[in-house]
Amino acid sequence: MDELLKILTLVLLSSVKFTVGLPLVYLNETYDFTWFETNVYAIIGGMIGVIVFMHVSEWLIEIWDRIRLFFFKKKIQSKSLFSKPTVDIEGNLEVHYDYIDKNLPIRRLFTKRNRKMVQVWRKYGLIGLATLTPILFSIPLGTFFMTRLAKNKKRILIYMFISVTSWSLLITTMFEILHVGSLNEMLK
Repeated sequence: MDELLKILTLVLLSSVKFTVGLPLVYLNETYDFTWFETNVYAIIGGMIGVIVFMHVSEWLIEIWDRIRLFFFKKKIQSKSLFSKPTVDIEGNLEVHYDYIDKNLPIRRLFTKRNRKMVQVWRKYGLIGLATLTPILFSIPLGTFFMTRLAKNKKRILIYMFISVTSWSLLITTMFEILHVGSLNEMLK
């Protein structure tokens, strides 16, 4: 039972804040996982976090859109359901209207936040964001942004799996080297 609690602790920490779970194994003497076990549990935890927060992000985005629709409904209803007419001058006079969806809230196109998000997205893209998420951002935050900006869930899962696996292997290998080195110094 004690072993299961240790595994669950590592899996849950890795699913939320990846860089907290891995050092815990090496800095706490009660965890006696092998290098392979540490990597497997951390990768499983990271991917559970990605999958859970991908679905939670979709739900949060849906709720946010409903809230925006509720509060901005008055602005939408005061506007016409049709666009301004355009006129073809050659030949007969024809008036064309484009239907505007009344359920969509009016959005400002260029806000500071939108500009920042576009700049980050253009500079790093999905690969850059997936690479930085496990170590710089938390898995929930990074997954939320990726779900918001990229609609291809398979790609998000693949990139996050590669990122979580790579970082797990790198971090555990570094801790193994440092841990074995410090043990050798203590034995001398």
